[in-house]
Amino acid sequence: MSAITGLLRPEHHPIEVAHLQQMTEILSHRGPDGTDLWCNGPIGLGHCLLQTTPESLLEHLPLTNPSQTLTLTADARIDNRADLIQVLSLQAYPPETITDSALILAAYEQWGEKCPEHLIGDFAFAIWDTVQQHLFCARDHLGVKPFFYYGSDTVFAFASEIKALFCTPDIPRKLNETRVADFLTMMLFDPKMTIYRQIFRLPAAHSMIVSNQNIQISSYWSLDPDYELQLESDQAYADRFREIFTEAVRCRLRSAFPVGTLLSGGIDSSSITCTAVQLKQQSQDQTKLPTFSAVFNEITASDEQKYINAVIDEGGIDPHYVQGDQLGPWTDHQQVIAEQDEPLFACNLHLTRALYKTAQQKSVRVLLDGFDGDQTVSHGVGYLKTLAKTGRWLKLFQEMQGFCRNYDHAFLPLYRSYLYKFGLEPILKQTKILKLTRKLKQLKSTLLPTPPAPSSGQAMPWSMPLNPEFVDQLDLLKRYQQLRRQRFGAQPTQRHSHIADVTSGLISSTLEVMDRTAAACQLELRYPFWDKRLVEFCVSLPEAQKMQQGWTRLIIRRGMTGVLPPFIQWRCSKGNLGTAFDHTLYNYESTLIREALFNPPNQMPEFIDTVALENIYEKFAEGQMSNSDNTLLIWQAVNLSLWLQQTEIERPFANEFTKD
Repeated sequence: MSAITGLLRPEHHPIEVAHLQQMTEILSHRGPDGTDLWCNGPIGLGHCLLQTTPESLLEHLPLTNPSQTLTLTADARIDNRADLIQVLSLQAYPPETITDSALILAAYEQWGEKCPEHLIGDFAFAIWDTVQQHLFCARDHLGVKPFFYYGSDTVFAFASEIKALFCTPDIPRKLNETRVADFLTMMLFDPKMTIYRQIFRLPAAHSMIVSNQNIQISSYWSLDPDYELQLESDQAYADRFREIFTEAVRCRLRSAFPVGTLLSGGIDSSSITCTAVQLKQQSQDQTKLPTFSAVFNEITASDEQKYINAVIDEGGIDPHYVQGDQLGPWTDHQQVIAEQDEPLFACNLHLTRALYKTAQQKSVRVLLDGFDGDQTVSHGVGYLKTLAKTGRWLKLFQEMQGFCRNYDHAFLPLYRSYLYKFGLEPILKQTKILKLTRKLKQLKSTLLPTPPAPSSGQAMPWSMPLNPEFVDQLDLLKRYQQLRRQRFGAQPTQRHSHIADVTSGLISSTLEVMDRTAAACQLELRYPFWDKRLVEFCVSLPEAQKMQQGWTRLIIRRGMTGVLPPFIQWRCSKGNLGTAFDHTLYNYESTLIREALFNPPNQMPEFIDTVALENIYEKFAEGQMSNSDNTLLIWQAVNLSLWLQQTEIERPFANEFTKD
């Protein structure tokens, strides 16, 4: 988790070095192994170094090429090093002396703006090109590494965290009310927007060219919805998955410091841990792999120790535990808010943060995380819809029987619903009865006035009770519906749906939350399931390889044969941390919730209907937590309130919404 910063002034005006230095220093927690600046007239680049890979021990950034035409700052780990060394004709140099930043710079010299297409790994970087007089920036394919920026007529600035941008006086701290609305309606799918006006994130798989305040952003990679991988057998697909997954883990074990894994007991984290242990044993590494797990001795409904122990019993592991039911969700909330540049939406970050701190105490610098592996692999249940739409009713019957048997669902209601929606309903649409019904509806709409669109005083599709003026001011219903269509609307194929899952802006936003949390503990997070090669493979699979005989996530279950304990390989359940979250919220945070929501005057009425929210809170305070959605509403509202209290920010709507 190194840090990058930069300033660019137009018309050859020199930058203020002191501002760049402040930007870099405020991110020094991300790079304890050295900070440095490079300045040349209107451009300046900064860097904070966290050494993790063996090559990073030789790294010095910002890095300038021998001809003095290019200068780079980068937060990067490049995984296709051997291929790049060969293609870029660098074989004359010992590979252990070639840093990842040197590879990026050489790739830019070779391919220019197309260089990100040739890189595999996690990266965010900026290159000042003296010849072209422009700044070239890029973010990795899935958005693991963060990149935030601000651009105006007077300055362009970028950084790994938003807080660094405010070291430049030109950049205002203005609240983006639209992002607040997205936060409160749980629609955080916009890949560019942040909580601050005019401050943006560079989307995953995008590059950017900045010259004379002309900013051009373009996508350099996308997943192909039309490509389907064809192999000769089920076993061939399983073998190929295991090969790619093993490589995704192997390249992320490359470190000069101890590497650990987060082990929850689920299929994803267990697959990473067991694969890492096997790779260590194959390399004759006799040290045990540190694992870090949250356990719940009191709230047993959330506890996964029997699955965690099944992995540990395989051997080669040095386990460490955090007692999750003894931590409140807002443990050290003031420090957490200082770490995070936006209101927190990740409900279980307090557990993750405790695990990171434990890893730091054990001298671990790199953590492998199975975050959202089910999105990459895909549960594959869309296969049922495909079978129904193509009229393969016997196959659907068989798959659905297996699915209901494996996951303890009622078969007949589910099968009947598919039979009606995809079998009977299309036939009815062709009958005279349905045509007559449609004509009657048309006649009714002609004779009767069209009902008005829902107004802020009527029921809205989101759960949070919002201030009606706030809803009207932003035309929020329209935006909400637009975001839902973009994210959850009908897709031509299940592969299109899979692509929408793995490229959602919510994924990169969540990765940024974990990045900032890990950076505060001087850790680097690595995600084998978000390896570009693995994502491309899983998206390209035929649907029958994702689900078969009612088994979801089939490709990883088959691929991990001989790696995972069967007890985990074929488990159907998934840990539910919601019970622990509700319990700890009620038992540890009741006082803070009340103070955050209702004591600060004029704090929340700008956005939320506080009378309705207080009714929700009273039910919560009385222990009526049967509706988990209500608990989540309290969580969202408190996080926004705490963040606004602690953050210096202009709120343009405040006077309008709080006047008598």
